[in-house]
Amino acid sequence: MLPRGWITLCGGEPHAYRRLSAFEDDAQPFHRADRQKAWLFACRSCQTLERMNPTTQVRWISQRFLLLLGLVLACTARASDSQHSATDRVCPASVVRVIAADARDFRDACYGAQAAMTFLAAHGLQPSEPLVLEVTPAMPEEAGPTAVGCYLEQRKRVFMLPYAEFSKQKTWFNVPIDRDLYRSFAAHEAAHAVAACCFAIPRPTIQAKEYVAYVAMFATMNASLRARVLRALPGKGFASENQITAIFYMLDPMRFGAESYRHYMKSKNGAAFLQSVLAGKVLTE
Repeated sequence: MLPRGWITLCGGEPHAYRRLSAFEDDAQPFHRADRQKAWLFACRSCQTLERMNPTTQVRWISQRFLLLLGLVLACTARASDSQHSATDRVCPASVVRVIAADARDFRDACYGAQAAMTFLAAHGLQPSEPLVLEVTPAMPEEAGPTAVGCYLEQRKRVFMLPYAEFSKQKTWFNVPIDRDLYRSFAAHEAAHAVAACCFAIPRPTIQAKEYVAYVAMFATMNASLRARVLRALPGKGFASENQITAIFYMLDPMRFGAESYRHYMKSKNGAAFLQSVLAGKVLTE
């Protein structure tokens, strides 16, 4: 005779399938084919149990339960290890903190963030508090489903995908993704974090924030990479402030970045225009 709790597992396919599906939701050890094998195993086990006396049944069930428990704990431990494998370290010779599981991602994030901070410091911009950059395979919900990186002002933290995930896009700025481009990606997000505390107005426009971040990114980009990106996105730079709009950014953010850098590099703009952006004198509408 079987204990009452086992009847739903052995009594028929719908119950067995539902029980195994519930287990899969919790520990995720089974694929669909594995579930089918597990159900067949469960039914054969029921037939075996029916031929046993009650004492042997209890011993057999106890052994299987302990085995199952061990599998669940092992799956849970692996998931926990994955979630907590990222390390929180301060970048060498810097105040930037980077949280990353991969050592190369850590170095690239440090390099990009420090490059952006050095460029902006030359323009008088200093972060009001240490910069924290988290390399994570899952973007915060606030960033939206398609984001690869972001700076969340309310959390005072930069988030960006690991290189392994970021590189799945194949290209960025119309050029193949490599580690140099990943470092520039980190520079862009770090520039957002530094600039956020340096605007003289409480609510700068999106085009103002992106102008600063893209200028910092291109200015600190590897020279050969920058040349390739600008060739991939040809243009002459924004002719006037009126062309630097939120609509342009939202329709074509990559070209917006390239044109912003070209605009910045014009002799009449440069550092003076960048300071005007930060002061809230331009790019306000």
